[in-house]
Amino acid sequence: MSGRPTEAADSELTAAAWLASRSQGPFPAGSVYFHAPCSAFQSPGGGENQLVQTGRGLEALDVPVRLFSGWTDRIPQARALHLFGMSREGLELATIAKSQRVPVVVSPICWYEPRALWALEPTARRKLAAMGGWSIRRAAPVWPSWRRTLLHLADRILPNSTAEADQLARLFGVDRARFTVTPNGVSPAFGWASPKVFHEQIGDFDFVLFVGRIEPRKNPLGLIRAARSLGLPLVVVGDAPSRFEEYERLCRREGGDRVVWIGGREHHDPLLISAYAAARVFALCSWFETPGLAALEAALAGAAVVVTPFGSTREYFGGQAIYARPNRPREINAALARAWREGPSSGLAAHIASNYLWDQVARTTAEVYEQVAD
Repeated sequence: MSGRPTEAADSELTAAAWLASRSQGPFPAGSVYFHAPCSAFQSPGGGENQLVQTGRGLEALDVPVRLFSGWTDRIPQARALHLFGMSREGLELATIAKSQRVPVVVSPICWYEPRALWALEPTARRKLAAMGGWSIRRAAPVWPSWRRTLLHLADRILPNSTAEADQLARLFGVDRARFTVTPNGVSPAFGWASPKVFHEQIGDFDFVLFVGRIEPRKNPLGLIRAARSLGLPLVVVGDAPSRFEEYERLCRREGGDRVVWIGGREHHDPLLISAYAAARVFALCSWFETPGLAALEAALAGAAVVVTPFGSTREYFGGQAIYARPNRPREINAALARAWREGPSSGLAAHIASNYLWDQVARTTAEVYEQVAD
């Protein structure tokens, strides 16, 4: 894509300002109240970006939104309550909303992956407990839980994929007709990206790119080992959440001088956007993704994509990405080598641009509000 509009770029760089402005009043009557768990934006990721970009897209359609504040806002004044992510505090708000006849919309942003439960829990006892809980839920969807209560309170549930909808319906006994699949999106700014900023600030060379939190679920350590064994330069953009500092230190030790560490960046930082355009291969060999916003952004920017098969990735990328399981080092090696050699699928960027831009996500979401609130 070419012809990048300057005004679009400027608007994309103000996510923090947008968040601040949408948490202050006054707001139009009938605004949709957005809510995320109180820990959101402490270590921002795809879920937080989904909230911001959905809100922006809705406002472009003249749908007013507000970030809910329990200190100042009153739920009966809302057109609808839209929960991003599932949490106990969200359940409490949903209960209040339903008692006040305010519609509740939930974007669950979740995936239950038993292989990840077994791999990521630190002790045998916790592994067995996690797998036992998942097995009970799978065998008995009517088993009570706060998550089940929340999903059954919702007027509409907006999973990011058909696979996520099917999983939630199966595990929590929710009527499949109450789901409206609302895919994750990507900004067209990534399709207009240029490698110039990266080349000027970091260097002009071919590399594999990883963008995400430095934590075991994202499996950057497995990627580092694979890239090192192949002799491929790796660029890592991201920080470790507070409890994973030791994991990050291990990643840095194993990466040595073959890894360029850039650190966390705001979502529309010019260096991050440019890194996508400069990358030869983007890799996200996580324990699961739904489907990984960074992978969508890299695909739109023109990189070859290596991604986990766990989660909803195949639903988004089909045969135009290369898949590698996080627990198969040889598989990651082979996928990286193939992507490095073959380059991106010729139709991948066009596929993303045609199906997964944020304005399309906003239109679907606005239609749901009309159905449940008007």
